[in-house]
Amino acid sequence: MKTAGIVLAGGRSSRYGRPKMFELYNGRPFYTYSVQALAENQLDPLLISTNSFLASRFDAPEAELVIEQEVHHGPLYAIHHVMSEYKEPEWFFVLSADIPFVTAPFVQQLLLHRHPDVKAIIPVQGDKLQPLLALYHRSCLPVMDTALRENKRSLMALLDHIKFKKIPFDQHNPCFRNINTEDDFKQFM
Repeated sequence: MKTAGIVLAGGRSSRYGRPKMFELYNGRPFYTYSVQALAENQLDPLLISTNSFLASRFDAPEAELVIEQEVHHGPLYAIHHVMSEYKEPEWFFVLSADIPFVTAPFVQQLLLHRHPDVKAIIPVQGDKLQPLLALYHRSCLPVMDTALRENKRSLMALLDHIKFKKIPFDQHNPCFRNINTEDDFKQFM
């Protein structure tokens, strides 16, 4: 089962005030933690989905940049764009770029659940779905097409129409901590 890794790094970071994926945690930009977690699991290709405004700021030689044709259209658009460009992978492991606590063992744990009977593997923390740290099967593409044509940008527009497997995680698992504001950054650092 060929599986690609995608780091979603094209957002506005409007609540943060500047591109948060480049903030440093332990001397490294946030996005590099997602790249590393995917790379350590030998996902191929390894991709950073971003826009032309941010592209020059990435320094991850192990990953290819995928430049979104339309800027700031959300994660559903970004995943759809990558799936449309890369025809070989059967599965796509998606991580956001603002989760500096994500780990390779977390990625490995989700990879174990790939199965032909499901179209996505979504971690759940408590009762909250975490669709930005998840696996999506190529067969999701037609449902994504429909959602995007209807101007729906949320990943829930996809999940509401496919069979997916929930993988429970402890409420306090740090992998899911994303940084949305500078106060978040101060609290977790």
